[in-house]
Amino acid sequence: MANLYESNGQNESPPGDTDRGINEYIEKYGLEYYDGVIVDDSRFPVLYNLSVLRTGLLSWYEFQEDAQVLEIGAGFGALTGLLCERCLHVTATERSLYRAQAIRRRWRDKENLDIYAGEWSELSFGKKFDYIILTGILERAGGGSREPEKYTAYLKRVSELLTPDGVILLAAENRFGLKYFCGVTEPHTGRSFDGINNYPHGARGRSFSRQELKDIVKAAGFPGCRFYYPLPDYKLPQLIYSDEYLPEKNLKERLIPYYTDGKHMIAAEAELYNDVVDNGVFPFFANSFLVEGAKSTEKNTARCSVAYAAVSTDRGEKRSYATTVHTDRTVRKRPLFQEGMESAQALYENTEDLRRHGIPVVDMEWDKGALRMPFVEHPTLSNYLKRLMPVNVERFQEILDELYGFILRSSEQTESGTSGENALADRLCAVRKEEAEKTRIRALDWGPILKKTYMELIPLNCFYEEETGRFLFFDQEFVRENYPAKYVLFRAIHYIYCFTPGAERYLPQKRLRERYGLEQIWDYCLEEERRFLDRVRNREIYRQFYRLTKVDRAQIDKNIDRLASEEEKIANYRVSDRMKKIWKAELGILDAVEEICRKHGIRYFAIHGTLLGAVRHKGFIPWDDDLDIGMLREDYDRFVEAARKELRPPYALQDMWEEKDCFFGGFCRIRNSDTTGIQARDLGHGGNQGIWIDILPFDVCTENEKKLKRKIRKIRRYYMLLSASVYGRDQKKYADLNALQWKLYRLAAVLFPHTQLCRLLDAAMRLYTKEPSEGLAAFTGYGKPRILNRSDFETTTFLNFEQRRLPVPTGYENYLFMTMGKDYLKYPPEEERKPKHRGIFDPDRPYTDYLKKLTGMFDGVKGKKIILFGAGLMFDDYMKKWGGRYRPAFTVDNDENKWGRFRQGVEIKDPRAILDVPEEKRRLIICSYYYPEIEKQLQEMGITDYQVYVQELEWILKAEEQK
Repeated sequence: MANLYESNGQNESPPGDTDRGINEYIEKYGLEYYDGVIVDDSRFPVLYNLSVLRTGLLSWYEFQEDAQVLEIGAGFGALTGLLCERCLHVTATERSLYRAQAIRRRWRDKENLDIYAGEWSELSFGKKFDYIILTGILERAGGGSREPEKYTAYLKRVSELLTPDGVILLAAENRFGLKYFCGVTEPHTGRSFDGINNYPHGARGRSFSRQELKDIVKAAGFPGCRFYYPLPDYKLPQLIYSDEYLPEKNLKERLIPYYTDGKHMIAAEAELYNDVVDNGVFPFFANSFLVEGAKSTEKNTARCSVAYAAVSTDRGEKRSYATTVHTDRTVRKRPLFQEGMESAQALYENTEDLRRHGIPVVDMEWDKGALRMPFVEHPTLSNYLKRLMPVNVERFQEILDELYGFILRSSEQTESGTSGENALADRLCAVRKEEAEKTRIRALDWGPILKKTYMELIPLNCFYEEETGRFLFFDQEFVRENYPAKYVLFRAIHYIYCFTPGAERYLPQKRLRERYGLEQIWDYCLEEERRFLDRVRNREIYRQFYRLTKVDRAQIDKNIDRLASEEEKIANYRVSDRMKKIWKAELGILDAVEEICRKHGIRYFAIHGTLLGAVRHKGFIPWDDDLDIGMLREDYDRFVEAARKELRPPYALQDMWEEKDCFFGGFCRIRNSDTTGIQARDLGHGGNQGIWIDILPFDVCTENEKKLKRKIRKIRRYYMLLSASVYGRDQKKYADLNALQWKLYRLAAVLFPHTQLCRLLDAAMRLYTKEPSEGLAAFTGYGKPRILNRSDFETTTFLNFEQRRLPVPTGYENYLFMTMGKDYLKYPPEEERKPKHRGIFDPDRPYTDYLKKLTGMFDGVKGKKIILFGAGLMFDDYMKKWGGRYRPAFTVDNDENKWGRFRQGVEIKDPRAILDVPEEKRRLIICSYYYPEIEKQLQEMGITDYQVYVQELEWILKAEEQK
């Protein structure tokens, strides 16, 4: 039974909740590993301390069987049991008595285990050790100090406990690990990039770069220093590399990174390894190190001959292996548990069976409880095909033909051939209720059924000799009886396309499906493959681990946008990056206006919210989305004349004379045509819809009350007629008019040409402006104008506005008082702080992109297949309004449970079916409230030509506001 020794004066704080939770598992179950009972526990420390996944760090290592081992900082004994199984005796130290007692309970049956509770440096062991294990200990040994001498001194004290030929095994994080460059939080601070920045705010612990750690270890007296690189890290390793065996490209085929906190990531780690490997910098960017340090540089029998290891600790006791490549260029595959010997024997027999069937396989023999094989220098067929596909599609297909030939040759077929027993079809039918579907599955062309189907006869498990075209298969562990040969071929093609970027561009997968008769059975094979992987990888047992492996690419995009963003909080209002870009676009327009004004001696000044922003915020009001300037009438007329001639793209003048599909009253706008600023009322209308600034003319206001009323009445009348002419078809009522009054205006507007209404409104605005008066007003809208003091506008001064000087009326304080009241400097209530314009505002895309998608849905549709995206309520609305005249050929939906079904007689398909119809032969229409998300999906599919069906204008507006 394991012995526990307590140091004198042991005193510690009460255990935390997580420590108590881990100990409760040990007390309740009394197991060695707890993977099957912690399935529902989402706490990473529980997985880290109790799961067999932890043993992958050392389960491959060649310990001497008669070795004495010291494990410093054993925690809850995650590695202790493994060391006991592999070595003569283990001494484990743990500072916490609570944890030391838990180790004893966990490994109570290990008679070769002594456990010491206390600080190792204060204990007396009475012997030297062949191996000393330090896992994540050195990082905390110096209290976060930057001085390497502290860590060197610590290791020197440790080395005093080693035998002359002893070895230290030290696991530590790399502060320059690739995952930390991707934004994963630093383990010692909980902040992203702190390690990369050399812990600018200090930390309780410290990770090391490769060179830093190498210098520390050598200075401590270990000149025979060897680095291993556990991936994804030393905590839950799957692959172990070394300088003698560095990774090749396509690591993501075999590596499953995980993240306990990935919410700050700005890149997907797995996607970067190809470039890291290509540039020869993998050792620098490895996430973790396992250092084997020896006191002597001479040949040391205690040192390990393994150059590379792949550990599959997640496959269960019967199928977990350590596959190792040794410095003598041999490969060994050893079961990690005694229960795995049977499956290892089966693997050997599978290899021999394939050899008898004429399948080229790697030679294999038994050697001391492991399968021994020669090291093969050639690349895997998977890696070769990735290189081949872009340059020689014909040869690529020839190799697939050869591969299928090997699959067919690997086993005898069932006696009935294609109509024989089909265990895969039976398995698929077993989970279905509808008899019709079962009948359809069995009637599909599954091709030849093999008595023994070797699932791993795929490129991932095959070497390829390019010079001779020779195949060499390995690791043929998984076998199914009476399965279709086409299922194995499906697996081959499926994973080629999973791991080959741009494969679809070189050779559409559909062509291969058709070539091998896989089209009808593809989705069923995919369904079976998911089940197969779930079983092989024990996804149910390790679902908490797989939860940590998910990379949220949408969150990565958001984080990148946030880094590039100028977003900030002003007056307790979040100013978005989009708003900042809108402001930037408006300031660009203002620059163009200012250039014309300066050239022609035209005076302008800030008005409305722009003026208030200059006074109160020295820039835009945080929730204001437009920019307004004014000019006295004489300056305004001169400006419009000059702007018509001198504005250059993307800028354009817009007023009521120029636009017949958009009405802006008696003022003008300058638009940026490379942006989008579509107000809600203009959705569905033509004309320039770029982001704008408003320019308002200010006219002398008569002091004769009767004349003023007569002028306002005329302006309102013509204003309403123009508005009815442009927007009458969209609106049932307007402003303070009732439905009948508005209808009369709409009828009357038809009687007037557009230019005549413009002349009438312009003439009304200019009435009585030659009379002497101290009043000034902007007669540009429907409401009653505010009468201002003319003297406030006779000259201008300048105020700071967004890092520039902006002209404002000299009497700006009086102007603001008269237009906004005495409290104009106070902020409005928070619920009122919001942009005043609703619609689609996009500073990065031209308005024509949106008009193309939101208008002219059926223009040029004749002779094309109409495809709808979405099979929900908006689909029903489309069918009600347009289904008779413009019936869709089919609809697609992201809910795969709907595929193959019909709605209103229209078949619902996988979105990939869109690609089956040539672009020039289709009209794709998005029928979904979630159209922004679907737009991104289509762009990822390479589809840019589509329309958006607008069932409710409000839906479009809400979707845009959510952006």
